[in-house]
Amino acid sequence: MATGGLHSLATIIKRLEATTSRLEDLASLATSYLPPAAQGTVGTSPNLNAEPTPVPPPAPPPPPPAAAAAAPSLPDETPESVTAYDERVIEGKLKPFVELTKSFAAPSVVEQVGMVEQEFKDLRELLFIAGTCKKPDQAAFEKLLGPLQKDIEGITHAKEANRKDRDWWNHLSTVAEGAPVAGWVTIAPKPGPFMAEIKDSTQFYANRVIKEFKEKDPKHAEWARAYIALLEELRKYVADYHSTGLEWNFRGISLDEYKAAVSGSAPAGGAPPPPPPPPPPVAPPMPAAGAPAPATGGINAVFEQLNRGEDVTKGLRKVDKSQMTHKNPALRAGGTVPAATPAAAAPGKKPTKPSKPQALMGKKPAKFALEGNKWAIEYQENQPPITLDNVEISQTVNLYGCKNTTVVVKGKCNAVTLVNCTKTSVLVDSVISSISVTNSPSFALQITGKAPTIQLDSTDSGQIYLSKECLGVEITTAKCSSINISLPVEGEEEGVFNEHPIPEMFRTTIVDGKLVTTAVEHAG
Repeated sequence: MATGGLHSLATIIKRLEATTSRLEDLASLATSYLPPAAQGTVGTSPNLNAEPTPVPPPAPPPPPPAAAAAAPSLPDETPESVTAYDERVIEGKLKPFVELTKSFAAPSVVEQVGMVEQEFKDLRELLFIAGTCKKPDQAAFEKLLGPLQKDIEGITHAKEANRKDRDWWNHLSTVAEGAPVAGWVTIAPKPGPFMAEIKDSTQFYANRVIKEFKEKDPKHAEWARAYIALLEELRKYVADYHSTGLEWNFRGISLDEYKAAVSGSAPAGGAPPPPPPPPPPVAPPMPAAGAPAPATGGINAVFEQLNRGEDVTKGLRKVDKSQMTHKNPALRAGGTVPAATPAAAAPGKKPTKPSKPQALMGKKPAKFALEGNKWAIEYQENQPPITLDNVEISQTVNLYGCKNTTVVVKGKCNAVTLVNCTKTSVLVDSVISSISVTNSPSFALQITGKAPTIQLDSTDSGQIYLSKECLGVEITTAKCSSINISLPVEGEEEGVFNEHPIPEMFRTTIVDGKLVTTAVEHAG
């Protein structure tokens, strides 16, 4: 009986050991699924009564962003007119002109030509919109013209900002005169004549560059001809694709749809928006109704008075001469100033404000009108070239008070006069009687036809260009200086001149009781 009990006890002990070994294996297997931080807390002899900690499931991935609403798409093909513009104007003329400029020109000219390059790129963008969209209303169209207007103003400002760069002044003027050519997009139904006028006014300064640097550095003359060729190629392009004005695509999309398509094609995503700004500071509590007001005396009152600005002197009164110690020795001896009498305390009459001289008067209104048989061009300043088409033989052209202005007279007129004009250029075909210039410094005159007489009076610094048909002209001067006459060179191409100064020094001798005056010539 005892032997059987011992055998049963040994069997129970073996079964317990097997169960313990099985539980240890299960505990080590569960530990391998725990995170590393938790594994170190599990001992080799786990608490058999503790339940295993469940592992949390992984977080679900964030949902994908909602698909944006389908935006209207742009046409796959570039409009034919834009493709031709790229080939003929951008690649054919603009890029070679920009590279030539960078190879030799001064930084001021390179910067200005860079603005011209941007102007033609903005023009290309407008042409692409016109080839893709229907014609918008006037307000929307004016907004589209904003970049071009900014480019033209920038090119003109670059010229004025570099006036001190005298060696490159003609180059800067050449580029600035051609900048408004992009304005053809606003001209209808015939933009061609407008572009031709811009080219003619640009040619005026380009001829100066050619004449000045033809012998010194041929690159300058090549540069001037390249810019004229750019303007001419743009004019030919407009004649082929926009002969009656900027052509719009009447079958295209609206301008609003175009803008939506352009904005929709921008890449999505990007950095998250910045955090919202902090809340505004808490306002200080309002003083209680019964609280006393702060004191107004002391140093705070002084600074309060000083912070009033111009109003700080309103309380001062005018001192009468009888109270001035430097004009009354008796007051200096007495040491005190008597109180003012009512008559002396009364404010005196304010002095009359002096009138401005004529030179400081406000700008007078510009005038451009045909009065009878006289063209009146007055007070024009920093304006685009003014063109008079098909003038008649009986008409005269009168310029007065103009500044930084170019006037082109096409046809044969009776006479041309310039009075009190500054830096004014005149391009005229033919004149029957005379051309008169009075008190108009820094003028420029070019005659492409004939003129019998040129009269100059009280004028300094002028340039006159004559054609081959105008070599028989008679020029009279009085009280003038720095007047140069440019004559065409025989056998050379058009636009090549030789410059000759008008004499300013004279020798007078007495011969047989009469005064004989001759010009002094300097040899060497």
